[in-house]
Amino acid sequence: EDISAEVAEFALMKPHPCTLGDVVSCLEPWRAAKFLASEMPIRFAERIRWIESVPKWEEIPELVVVYNIHLRTFRALRSVDRRPTLDAFTAVVKRAVDDQHEVVRLMAEAMHKLCERGPEFGPAFVDEFLDGFLLNRFGSNVLMSQYLALANKTHGPTGIIDPRCDAAEVCRQAARDVQDVCEEYTAHRPIVKVETHSTLGKDKGVPRFTYIPGALRYIMCELLKNSCRATVEACADERELKDRPINVVVCADEHNVAICTSDRARGIPFEVGSHVWSYLYSTARQGKRTRATELAGFGVGLPISRLYARYLGGSLDLISLPGYGTHAYLVLPRIESEQVEVVPDKDAHYQFHSLGDYAL
Repeated sequence: EDISAEVAEFALMKPHPCTLGDVVSCLEPWRAAKFLASEMPIRFAERIRWIESVPKWEEIPELVVVYNIHLRTFRALRSVDRRPTLDAFTAVVKRAVDDQHEVVRLMAEAMHKLCERGPEFGPAFVDEFLDGFLLNRFGSNVLMSQYLALANKTHGPTGIIDPRCDAAEVCRQAARDVQDVCEEYTAHRPIVKVETHSTLGKDKGVPRFTYIPGALRYIMCELLKNSCRATVEACADERELKDRPINVVVCADEHNVAICTSDRARGIPFEVGSHVWSYLYSTARQGKRTRATELAGFGVGLPISRLYARYLGGSLDLISLPGYGTHAYLVLPRIESEQVEVVPDKDAHYQFHSLGDYAL
């Protein structure tokens, strides 16, 4: 009961979103640890409260597992000592990150079971719930992973953040990886072309900005997996495959980096529409884990990618031209002071950007 009261107390506190600049300026492990020790219990308590808000959540095994993971981490973060060394704290943070690996899958499976209870737990409820829960989780994972990178010196001096992230190079690496996977599973290798443009002279045509390459790579891999798979399915032979290249255009001005990924894979039918952003819209809900899942995924890749884009004030939108193809627009803020964490919390106001913010 003591831990329940403590969770309730921390769940009422507001989170403290960081800018990417804040994170890059806090590179000493002891400083990062001090922030995590005060901030992570707030965010974990919020997610515990989110689960408790689901009626009869104890009857859904996957929710119970996720709840217990969060409660265990909350308790460990509150009790661990950061003196005389950070070793014990680092071990707690590492276990917290490791324990999160299955949470997305578990939450998706829990929501599929929840929606079987009735229409009040349909896509509208599930998508809003998971958008908030998983984005809150992603921010926690970023900050904890950054701390581990600093404490264990596994990355460069700035941890998982690259102050000179080459967006086009990340896109090229993602394209090669997805082409390899596509060729392995379909015996076809779609063509992916990457080009760069910038209005800023100092870019010399190659936009670089402070960002998390791992997050950008995840987004681009998901977009390119969809485009490659659809392109292969749309083509009758190799000749047609060559006539339907996937184009990635990376461009920038001083405020934003924008990446447009376009294919000619005949598009998404209008009646499907915004369902592509739903965690419930997928053949994956039948639980069929086939060999092709590395290419096909489990159906949550697009909504998760949009969360990754939104995390630091960006946006991800799709425009479909049925019969022709699909365009994906990823817009990411470039100025560090505008790269502010979005941390969903019932006690804090937050909002998302969309393509409409940039449309003329």
